[in-house]
Amino acid sequence: MYQATPPTPFVPGLELCGVVESIGVPREDLPSGTVVPTYSVGDAVMAVVRFGGYATCVNAPVHQTRPVPGGWSFEQGAGFLVQGLTAFYALKGLGDVRPGQKVLIHSAAGGCGGFGVGICTAIGAHPIPVVGSDTKKKVLMQRFPEIPTNEIIVRPKKGKLFGAMVKDSVRAIAARLNTPETDMETASACDIVMDATMGDFFKGGWDNLSTGGGRYVVYGAADLTPTGDLSVWDVKGWAKLAFKYLKRPFVDPTNLPGTNKSVMGFNLIWMFHKHVVLGELLHGLLQLNLDAPAVGETFAFADAPKALRRFQSGATTGKCVLTVGEQE
Repeated sequence: MYQATPPTPFVPGLELCGVVESIGVPREDLPSGTVVPTYSVGDAVMAVVRFGGYATCVNAPVHQTRPVPGGWSFEQGAGFLVQGLTAFYALKGLGDVRPGQKVLIHSAAGGCGGFGVGICTAIGAHPIPVVGSDTKKKVLMQRFPEIPTNEIIVRPKKGKLFGAMVKDSVRAIAARLNTPETDMETASACDIVMDATMGDFFKGGWDNLSTGGGRYVVYGAADLTPTGDLSVWDVKGWAKLAFKYLKRPFVDPTNLPGTNKSVMGFNLIWMFHKHVVLGELLHGLLQLNLDAPAVGETFAFADAPKALRRFQSGATTGKCVLTVGEQE
C-alpha cells in the first residue's frame, strides 16, 4: 500500500537519532549549495534516511543529518526530523502559510499534526486543531494552552457533521479577532488544510476552504486504511475498507479555476534527492526554534510489531519511538 517503498524485502524506518561511530569520505557529486555539517566521532546526531532506520547501525548521508539540539533526549531527536519536515513542507513549502491565516490541521495531537500547530503559532497563523477524542484534546491543550478550547475540534464519528464544526471554529477565530460583521463571510473560511485523514472528513474541510486561493495539502489517508490487522479471511473488514475506498472523495480539476482552490499532495521521501531544497527546509524548520517533539510512548526494538500496531490503532498521542542498543 505504501508506494514509496523500495522493492521488498527492505528495512523500514525513515528517521533516527544516535551517536557517530565513524565518518566516511565526503561525496563529491553533491550540488553546489548543499549544506554538509561536520562531526566528530561521539557526536549526537539525528538523521532522515530513505528507509533503513530500524537498525542498530545506519549509514546516513551527512547532508541528511543535523546535531541534536542541546537538552533534547535521543527519543526527542528521533521524533523530530521527518514529522517536522513533513509539517514544514506542507505548511510553508506548499501552503505558503502566513501570519493571520487560519489553518485546519488534522491529527493535531500526533507527531506531524503537533508540529503543524507549533509552526502556525510560531509564524503567527491561527491553527484549528482536529483531534480524535476528548483525551487527545486535553493533551493538546497542555502542549498549546494558548489555543482557545472552542477552536479545537474533536472529530465526530460521522463525517457529514464535520463541516459544521469547522465553520464554527473558523467563526470563533474571526470573532476573537473582532472581525467586522461585513467581513465575516470572507473571514469564515480556512486558508490552508493540512490533512492526513481524508475519507469522510475531506468534504468538511474542502467546503470551508477559502475561494481566495485556499490550499488543501494532503500527505496521508488514515481514514482509508485499516485500524488493525486484516487477515485474508476477514471478509467484513475488507468489505468495509473497499466501501470506503469506493466512496473516497474526488475533486473535478475543471472546477478548480472557478473555485480558486488547490489540492496538493506529497510524500517527503521524494524530497530526499533534492539536496539543496532539503537543506533549505531543514534550515527554515530549525530557525523556528520549536519545542522538542512530544514523545508519547517508547518501545524496545524487539517490540516493533507491538509499537506499529499501537500506532496503527489511532489511539496514540505524540511520537512513538523505538529504542535500540544502549538507549533501551
